[in-house]
Amino acid sequence: MAKKQIHLNDIKRMAQHQYYCEECGKHLFDSDKDGGAAGAEAQQKGFVFKMPILFGIEGCHFFCSKDCWNKWLNSHTTEQERADGNRSAREIRQRMEADKPKLIEGLQRIQRAFEIARNRRKK
Repeated sequence: MAKKQIHLNDIKRMAQHQYYCEECGKHLFDSDKDGGAAGAEAQQKGFVFKMPILFGIEGCHFFCSKDCWNKWLNSHTTEQERADGNRSAREIRQRMEADKPKLIEGLQRIQRAFEIARNRRKK
């Protein structure tokens, strides 16, 4: 019996994932990426990617528009869950804003250290 030869294009086709809008079912795109990497690709293509953990929902979710995202969220969460999730998101943004000066200072120190190391290598 002859062995079936697998070509690179066959492997690529096997690794393809098809992504659809979870609200309306519209085909969005095909990708060899999964999870968050596919989410980044979806956003680059103009689609909406969400990981709504603050609303008590796990996993990666893809939508064709913000309208479909909002419809889906409203049908999968209660008003209280949405209020709690929005409050948590606000608190996270406020903490990030408060920590921003420390983060900038830390990044500047790292940049200076790299510049010093680079200058030592040049000598």
